[in-house]
Amino acid sequence: MNHRSSRAEVRNPVLGLPAARLILAMPADIRALLAVLLLDLAADSRCRARSSWDSRKAFVAAYWATVAVYAGHIARIIGGAGRRAASRKPFRVIQRGFPELAAANWAEASGLYCERRDRSGLRATMFPEALLLIAETPVGRISYNGRIWLPGEWEPGAEPLFDNRLPGDR
Repeated sequence: MNHRSSRAEVRNPVLGLPAARLILAMPADIRALLAVLLLDLAADSRCRARSSWDSRKAFVAAYWATVAVYAGHIARIIGGAGRRAASRKPFRVIQRGFPELAAANWAEASGLYCERRDRSGLRATMFPEALLLIAETPVGRISYNGRIWLPGEWEPGAEPLFDNRLPGDR
């Protein structure tokens, strides 16, 4: 009879690494931010793995699949986040003069902002930007066009964190 160990570091070997113990010692809001970003990284990596596999690029697919697995393992280490955190809406859209919105991911945050902009009756360039937070940490800024940028001032040549344009529009 094969009994799986009850020790967490046997079930998830990443827990045995010194860096994992340091991550567990971080404040809860930082762990929440990291968990959401790692789950996002895992989801993006799984998509890239599928796309690479469909293109018959097996080695690239294996790489992205591995990234997805490790990102998921690390996300589950952090403060009990894991899949339960992903099912909630960890992104908060904060905008002057409007109630706070909750979003599950980058695309939903952009979409909610654009819906609010379109309902407001203001021209897009007159509509105020929004700040995007995970826990209490700013992770992005939503511009009038719904694109999400790093927090802070826009700089020439900056690439958006999330681009809501259709692929042919870029």
